[in-house]
Parts: sequence; C-alpha cells; structure tokens
Amino acid sequence: MKTNEAMKVLAAHRGEAVVVCALGTAANEWWAVTRSEDSFYMHGAMGFAASFALGLAVTIPDTPVWVLNSDGSLSMNLGCLLTEAGQQPNNLKHFVVDNQCYQTVSNMPMVNQDGADYAAIARGAGINRAITIDNPLELDRRMPEINAAPGPYFIRLRVDAEPEYQRPPPFNYEGPEMKYRFGRAMERKLGVKVFGPTGF
Repeated sequence: MKTNEAMKVLAAHRGEAVVVCALGTAANEWWAVTRSEDSFYMHGAMGFAASFALGLAVTIPDTPVWVLNSDGSLSMNLGCLLTEAGQQPNNLKHFVVDNQCYQTVSNMPMVNQDGADYAAIARGAGINRAITIDNPLELDRRMPEINAAPGPYFIRLRVDAEPEYQRPPPFNYEGPEMKYRFGRAMERKLGVKVFGPTGF
C-alpha cells in the first residue's frame, strides 16, 4: 500500500486521539491527508517522536495517543520500545511507516532493509500486541480492534517505497508556530493549561 492510503485509513479512525508525527514521510503524508493543526510534528528531532508521544500518553492517560513513526526514526531510537514496554501505557498506539528507505533524503536504503521485522523487535522488547499490516483494506478492518484494545500496541505499516514521489514538507507549521498551535489545541481539547501567563 502507499503511505498516503494508510494515512487516509488512520485519519478515518482517529477519533479523539492526540497524534504525534515523526519527521519526513509520516508527517508530510499525515498533513497532506488531514491538514491537522492539533497534531505535533517532530521536525528537527529524528528518533524522538515515540519518546514525546510516550510522555504525552503517561501525562494524559485518559486520552488516546498515537505516534506515527517511520522506520528510519524508529531505528534511531529503538530503546523507545523498551521504555514503552516498561511503562505499559494503556492509551498508546505506535504506528510505524516501513518503506525500507529514507525516502525524504534521496531514498537511501535502510540498514538491513530486507531482513528487519520491527513488529518482532517490538514483541521482543515486551510489547505483546505487535502486528504487521500491508494493505489498506486490512488496516481499515483491524482499526476498530486496534483502537479498542489496551496499549501499548505496535502496528508496522508495510508500505511501498516511492522513489519518484517527494512531497515537499509543509513548512507552514514549522518551529515556534507549530509548538503554539499544538499547545493551544491541547488547552482547548483537554481543558489543561499548557502555557503560562506570558505565553511560554
């Protein structure tokens, strides 16, 4: 399946989930499908989307939290799976877009691109619910169960590499503006105070 197809299915099943996107393809395609200003886009911090999402999940345990990760970002921080397993956040769903390459940087191949099974790695780290899905129909069929099941839940989305397809990143949500958009959205959604009286 194409990454864009997978994101369309996820968007249809999002509900009230707070979404954190890894930089690159995952973020670009989520934005292309949703134009979601109440999602957090982890630009400039490759590998840390899962850790950020775990922090949110632990802090807001009654709110579903999704991380839309990528194979490259996950590989830079595989230790996040051990931490997720140790914390056992019931509200966390960890999706990984696995296209076997660094698509946004000249399609460089992933290390061990034909042999890595990230779902197996997640199970080995202690995440009992870890599956691979490779087509949009199955993803659509399984999403109600994924949403209903307690986390942590790891879902490897096996997607096609698209060497000729380079969607430009949505620069209109970069840096401080992106932080404030997300923070204000969380204040409205959760009724919490994110920023102090001076706006920081």
